[in-house]
Amino acid sequence: MTTARDLEYQAQYQRRLRAEARARGKGQLNALVPSELIDRLDRMKSARGLTNRNDALALLLAEYFERGETERNHAVSA
Repeated sequence: MTTARDLEYQAQYQRRLRAEARARGKGQLNALVPSELIDRLDRMKSARGLTNRNDALALLLAEYFERGETERNHAVSA
């Protein structure tokens, strides 16, 4: 059984993790996306040996933005 004390400890732990991440220059992104995209992200994560969705999404966004503007415009308009 989860107690109020357990919940408070978990909340404090999460706040500390987020504060440490922000101190390292990271931000938080929350989004509701179709389940199919999450499934594809999870497959990419597994195929590349990544440990979590955060790393997979960061890699995906970095690859997207590192492409030239022409390629990005084509990908978005396709």
